[in-house]
Amino acid sequence: MNREERLRRQKEFLISFAFGAVWLVILWVVLKAAGSVLFPFLAAFAVAALLAGAVKFITERTHIKRGIVAVTTVLFFYILLAAVLYFAGSYLVRLIYDLTRELSVFFSDTVVPVMQRFYQWVERLSVVFYPVGQTEKTQGLQDVGAESAQTIKNAGKLMSGISDGVIDGVSGMAAGIPGFFMKLLITVIATVFMELEFPQIRAFLKRQIPAEYQRAFRDGKNYVTGTMGKCIISYCLIFGITFAELVAGLFLLGIKNAFAIAFIIAVLDILPVLGTGTVLIPWAVLAFASGRISTGVGVFALYLVITVVRNLIEPKLVGKQMGLSPVIMLPCMLIGLKFFGIIGLFVVPLLVSFLKQLNDRGIIKMFR
Repeated sequence: MNREERLRRQKEFLISFAFGAVWLVILWVVLKAAGSVLFPFLAAFAVAALLAGAVKFITERTHIKRGIVAVTTVLFFYILLAAVLYFAGSYLVRLIYDLTRELSVFFSDTVVPVMQRFYQWVERLSVVFYPVGQTEKTQGLQDVGAESAQTIKNAGKLMSGISDGVIDGVSGMAAGIPGFFMKLLITVIATVFMELEFPQIRAFLKRQIPAEYQRAFRDGKNYVTGTMGKCIISYCLIFGITFAELVAGLFLLGIKNAFAIAFIIAVLDILPVLGTGTVLIPWAVLAFASGRISTGVGVFALYLVITVVRNLIEPKLVGKQMGLSPVIMLPCMLIGLKFFGIIGLFVVPLLVSFLKQLNDRGIIKMFR
């Protein structure tokens, strides 16, 4: 590729990037100003775009009128979605109820006794190090123990209050159901109309992009959506592997509600600021302190296995999907996490992958 052609492609890329950035800013301003009002219509457009391929496929294969296929497909989608949400929501409500109750019992039966034994040990230690003649220091340590014991009791009451508050909050969500169903009805109706006219809507949006930039815009859109899709697939695989490890480990340890607990911990594992250690390490410590040595060893071993496996597979899986070597992927993730938080964990590797793609296509020249 000669120098003039490379400069032309670089100019085309920069103009397309600026064009897209302006539209993103306009979209952000509109959403910020009227996001709640426009949300049903934006959701309807997203669903219509999602179903457009299926509608086209069914229409071409069955030769049924597109309008009939579009309406049927949209209604089937929302009926299926409602069924999934109903059963998932029912399970989630029962799960929250059970877990909050068990959390309160766990705190009262495990955490409080451990802390009480600790402060009794502090009191006995005070007698050893501060004989009878140093009653002021001894009394000071005993006062600390008494205050701490009272704090534990108050914390136990707080846990019970939180459990009751969560249950009341779930029950109170019923008050927002009428408004939710009104927005849902608007979304369904809007989806039907948009799906009926989706080819015209897509053609209108396409005409708003200048002809000379349509190819660059299409290539950029395909790259971003494709890469994001690959990232989502990668993290779904990581989530599934972690979830399977947790379920197997918790079942072997004889933990009740293993599926629910494993799901919650696996979700935390996706967030590097929290991770599995947020739950498993305190759990292991409390198990050791309460005398359940086998449980403590098992939970800690489970934490080590999950951590090692996660650190081995994440750079390889995500890097493979994004076209980056694990040697490059891991530093990108760490740099993004260090300087930009959780968002940087995903954005920096995506940006590096995007630059590599531009370099490979000759649009920019950064690497040989």
